[in-house]
Amino acid sequence: MNTHKIAVKFYMDKGQDIAPETWFKTFNKWISANAGPDVLIDVVDYSHVQNGPVTLLVGHEYDVSIDDADGKRGVLFNLKRTAEEGDFAQHLSAAVKQACEMRRRIETDGDVGDQVAFRGNEVCLILNDRLQTPNADETVQAIQTDLDAVLGKLYGDAKVSISRRDDAKARLTLDVQAEGSWTADQLLANL
Repeated sequence: MNTHKIAVKFYMDKGQDIAPETWFKTFNKWISANAGPDVLIDVVDYSHVQNGPVTLLVGHEYDVSIDDADGKRGVLFNLKRTAEEGDFAQHLSAAVKQACEMRRRIETDGDVGDQVAFRGNEVCLILNDRLQTPNADETVQAIQTDLDAVLGKLYGDAKVSISRRDDAKARLTLDVQAEGSWTADQLLANL
């Protein structure tokens, strides 16, 4: 089983009340700065949509959104395509690393950084490929070794639990809980 279509969401501890317009301006600034590993294309305001993206930064290889899906605001990093060859473990590790880098970029941004904080011990993983990774226990069993390896590297010796959201109509979504408190820098150092 191999997919590179992986989304990683870090939930907010602080910053849920930042206005969509502020995120829109921040993401537009990033496009203008042309900083980062990907070509950033556009910013879209979805604040009128309930329980979905609030503000979406569209890139060539990935999208980033301030996201309210599942009723909890966070930053969602969505890897759409990659030039890198590799297996699922490599793609998962790359997506988690890029999500941590995006989290750190937001937390250190001059416009919003002092207003926002993310929980590092709670991560949502979404496999955005229903054909390759259907939402079933068998899929989780097939990727369990890779999940354990990547999350073991990410969180070290901390106790980690993984639970699958049981909705056959939804994408495979895994809620990850780890002991402790984890900054973006700590997680990146582990990877």
